[in-house]
Amino acid sequence: MKLVVGLGNPGSKYERTRHNIGAMVADHLVTTAGERWKVHKRSGAMVAPITLAGQSVLVARARTYMNTTGREIGPLAKFYSIGPSDLIALHDELDIDFGAVRLKLGGGEGGHNGLRSISQALGSRDYYRVRLGIGRPPGRQDPADFVLKPFPSSARDDVELLIQHGADATEALISSGLEAAQNVVHTW
Repeated sequence: MKLVVGLGNPGSKYERTRHNIGAMVADHLVTTAGERWKVHKRSGAMVAPITLAGQSVLVARARTYMNTTGREIGPLAKFYSIGPSDLIALHDELDIDFGAVRLKLGGGEGGHNGLRSISQALGSRDYYRVRLGIGRPPGRQDPADFVLKPFPSSARDDVELLIQHGADATEALISSGLEAAQNVVHTW
C-alpha cells in the first residue's frame, strides 16, 4: 500500500492558502475517488482509502499544523507498516515557478517544516515528493507570510489546473515509477 500525504494547515483560515496546496490535491484525489475523510483513531490523521493507478492507496492529512505533521503521519505509517519508500508527500514549493509540478525522491527539506516533521517522524528523508510550485514572493515579502496568504482570485483557474496536475503526477508516480513519471510530468 502507498501512503499519500497532503500537507497543509487545518481550519478555514488556511483552506485556500499557498501552503495548503498539498492538502488541496489530497482533497481532490479523495473527492474524485468518491470517498470521504475519516479520522484514524490511533494516529489522529484524516484518512481515505482509494484506488489509484490500480493500487491501494491511503490518502492522509494531518489534523495538526504543518510544522507538526509528523506527529500523526509517523504513527499512521507505523500502524500500516508503510516505509519511507511507499510514502508520497504532496507539498508547496517556493523554488518552483507557480503552476509547475516536479517529482523527486529524498533530499533535503529546503526549509519546509512540514517535510522536516515527516522526516523526523520516519527517521528518513527517503520518501517521494510531489512538489507543487507556488513561486517566490514578490519584492521583499517574507516567505512565511507569502505561503500563508490565499492565492489571488485572479489565479483561480491556474490553481485548479495545479491541483489537477498534482493529482495526475501522483498517479503517474504510482503507476510508472519515478523516472518515467518525471519524463512526463516535467514537460508540463
